[in-house]
Amino acid sequence: MDRFEVPSERAASVASALVAIPRGFNREHRLRKARPFLLVVALPTLIAAIYYFLIAAPQYVSQAEFVVRGAASQPVGMLSNLLTPGEGSVADEDSYIVQDYLTSRDAAKTMLATKRLAAIFNRPEGDRFARFPNVFTGSSFEYFYQYYKNHVTVELDTSTSIATLRVRTFRAQDSQDIATALLVSAEQLVNQINMRQRANMIGSAVKEVEEATEQLRDVEGQLAAYRNREALLDPIKQATPLLSNINELQVMLTSARMQLAQVQTASPRSPAIPVYQRRIAILEEQIARLSRDVTGSKASLVPKITDYDALTFKQELIEKQLTAAATALETAKAQADRQQVYLEQISHPDLADYATYPKRISDVLTVFATFLGLFLMGKLIISGAREHQIV
Repeated sequence: MDRFEVPSERAASVASALVAIPRGFNREHRLRKARPFLLVVALPTLIAAIYYFLIAAPQYVSQAEFVVRGAASQPVGMLSNLLTPGEGSVADEDSYIVQDYLTSRDAAKTMLATKRLAAIFNRPEGDRFARFPNVFTGSSFEYFYQYYKNHVTVELDTSTSIATLRVRTFRAQDSQDIATALLVSAEQLVNQINMRQRANMIGSAVKEVEEATEQLRDVEGQLAAYRNREALLDPIKQATPLLSNINELQVMLTSARMQLAQVQTASPRSPAIPVYQRRIAILEEQIARLSRDVTGSKASLVPKITDYDALTFKQELIEKQLTAAATALETAKAQADRQQVYLEQISHPDLADYATYPKRISDVLTVFATFLGLFLMGKLIISGAREHQIV
């Protein structure tokens, strides 16, 4: 029995040693296999959790809703969308203009100058990773503009044409003040758009009125010069008495000739015959003289009446053009008034009761899911490379 006791004890020690080695080896093996996951997934998630739950400063959002309307714009609905697909009203186009302006460099520069936005984005409450400038950005305007676009957003609902403005800062009052200032600046932009549209629509009509007025003034000057030169206010009216006198003299001449003919028939030797003949000669001479004043030479009234008629016809024509241009101007003004657009606030910028950002849990989960996806993709790539080497 003693012979067999020694080998049994030795076998037991050998077995225990064999059992002890795999246990340690398995622990190290598991740790070595888990190390990539810990470094790639667990460590970034832990860092994100520490930042978002212990370091990240709260940020407050002020939200406002507005719509750009036109006096003649029609409500956008399903039926209008089906009838006119792909087309929008003037107010819809201006809504896109306002949306782009609120997130533009001009708006950022305006807020920098009027509301000291750089100081607001660099409040002491903000952590060094979230405020501007931070460890990831410089202090130039381009970096500031990128930061501005991340903290000032505008979303436009195309089905209702309602735009939503959101401003995010480290203080609730700052967010409300900046949102209010941006809406005021947007309203000023809409007013400028109205002024430009009105100027474009009315400008041509005003120009036509001014040109017609200038032409009428020139014709009136020509008429005044004509009257001074010819010493005639209205040659047509002044020719009327002369024509009337000629007609009267013609009547008298006809009567004298008839009387002369009767006397010559009744008594050929009557002493009244030379009297009638003398009267006829005088009437003919008067008619000829008056006719020369009306027609004939350049000094007569006919050339003067012709020039006067040309000037008065031109004056009447320009007066009609001026009347038409004035009517077109009034029509353009009325149309410009109908096409006015304006910004209407549906909800004013609110004062946040609590911080909306950062979204701690969702942000940490996003970090975890992102790095987990990267880890799994890397693992698949490495496994595929190893299989390719074995083959």
